[in-house]
Amino acid sequence: MNILVLSTYPIDTPRHGGQIRVSNLVKKYKQIGFNVEVAGVLGSDLYPKSDGFDNSPSIVELEKVISPSFLMEDYAIGRLYENNTKYFEKLSQKIKATPRIIHVEHPWLMPFALRYRKESTQNIKIIYGSANVEHKLKRSILTSHFGNKETEEKVNLIKAAEIEAIKKADGILCVSEGDVKWTKEYANCPILLAPNGVEQWGTSKAGSAEANNIVQRHKFALFCASAHPPNVTGFFEMFKQGFGSLSPSEKLVIVGSAGAAIEQSAELNKSACLSERILSTGMLNTDCLAALLDRAHCIVLPITQGGGTNLKTAEAIWAGHYVLATTIAMRGFEQYINTPGVYIADTATEFKKALRHIMALPPLKLKEKEQKQRESVLWNSTLEGLTGYAKKIESSLND
Repeated sequence: MNILVLSTYPIDTPRHGGQIRVSNLVKKYKQIGFNVEVAGVLGSDLYPKSDGFDNSPSIVELEKVISPSFLMEDYAIGRLYENNTKYFEKLSQKIKATPRIIHVEHPWLMPFALRYRKESTQNIKIIYGSANVEHKLKRSILTSHFGNKETEEKVNLIKAAEIEAIKKADGILCVSEGDVKWTKEYANCPILLAPNGVEQWGTSKAGSAEANNIVQRHKFALFCASAHPPNVTGFFEMFKQGFGSLSPSEKLVIVGSAGAAIEQSAELNKSACLSERILSTGMLNTDCLAALLDRAHCIVLPITQGGGTNLKTAEAIWAGHYVLATTIAMRGFEQYINTPGVYIADTATEFKKALRHIMALPPLKLKEKEQKQRESVLWNSTLEGLTGYAKKIESSLND
């Protein structure tokens, strides 16, 4: 049975959360027994070229769909590859084997998938992979760049695309109970709760040496994040102004592209203590990141907006150290609130006070039973239900 996974980012070298999720979905589908092909459109020029993916369309082409296309590129790509026959055929030609099931991650390429199904001679089922409630996340991002009227117009377009994806799907995956509840309002099929997870990691000598070179002898809190706007916004909402949570010998290590965005922000210069305590590493290899996760005293999750669930939360829980998070960051992982080592704070004052308290504590030592309970954040656990769910959709092809 052939299954096609459509995405707006490649997974050859998964780095950000979306890529990691798609990569693990592909692994799971293969474990189930499907022949899996991955294809799509590069949602940004920053992604490297990948077999099966069409290059990111030019701004000129996207502007023909919606103007301005700024922060709406993913929506514009979806409509371009549905309505423009040249682009529809370009992506169609990337698909080597005719699929019987198409998994569409995010709603953006659902219009293409629906047209592809309509023009196919095969009976095709479509699974919609929802990573969050898209229009709510987009509203928080768009608000800082557009006026209220224009923001709402754009949000309504995204919401309509999202509802269309839900209504037309034969199967839907959601990452949190909250997302399931909203999606049920429009769905015509059963919904599977398949939260985000994390892979087990090991520490190599090379990774440890690289991590030691970065942090030296400093005790540190760790923040891992991409430059996705909500990550940077949340960081400053929790840490800006009057930062006194760390001693001169302690550091707040920032791993990922969020570091550059934070260092370039004018907000950072408003707090000398914050800028002095930051140690930004940029992107790191997997071995070095694993070593930092193993050495961290605390992992911070200052997320104040967005939907779905955060892969970095699963990573922090599995690391077995202190976790300092907002309630939003714990969405989908609520069962770990009030468990040993997990602290919740939703205001800047509470967050910085909690970090100061945590950094003064001895290293966290979980009991064997407590660490065992955290295995539920591993991918083989979070995606466990996909086996039976996908098999039911496969069997429905014969109905």
